[in-house]
Amino acid sequence: MTTGKTTDTRLDYDESGKVSFHDSCVTDLNQPKFDADCQRRAFGLAVGLSEFGHNSWQGFQQELITAIVSWQDAPDDERGRWEYYEHWVTALNTVIQRHGLLDEGYVNPEDRDDHH
Repeated sequence: MTTGKTTDTRLDYDESGKVSFHDSCVTDLNQPKFDADCQRRAFGLAVGLSEFGHNSWQGFQQELITAIVSWQDAPDDERGRWEYYEHWVTALNTVIQRHGLLDEGYVNPEDRDDHH
């Protein structure tokens, strides 16, 4: 079934080769706030996976709800401290694994033993 809707996934780049974002993406006072760069990257990856059609945003949201409920249902001594983005990353990992977006056992190049 075709909806007739097309998604334009072309990106614009500035003169240094970095992706150029619309002003509202970088000046929006209501934009998400992050405590650490890893949170910003996790957010961007989840949005990117949705925007490029690897997973629906609703699917990600459901995985996030599942991760939070799992944390809430765990015994107090097993829960650890509340960290919203820990649940975000758990949901993101589930989506990535479910859709086969990374090979099993993938290790970042900087974390490999042969890195010098």
